Amino acid sequence: MQAIQVRYPNDKFEVALRKVNQSSEPKWRIKCLDCPGKLYKPGPGETLSNFEVHLRFNGHRRVVEKRVAGS
Repeated sequence: MQAIQVRYPNDKFEVALRKVNQSSEPKWRIKCLDCPGKLYKPGPGETLSNFEVHLRFNGHRRVVEKRVAGS
């Protein structure tokens, strides 16, 4: 997570634990705070490649640029 935050310092996101029952393994999701309602599964494997695709998406980039310009 730290490496991706270094590459995208203006982007806001956090790791969230998806609700699970006692017999199942925890399911982690990455929540984009710039794009409300967006949750991403880490992967493939233990990488963040799926989420990094979102971070490069033009729609996300515009939201981040607009927020940064307004601050």
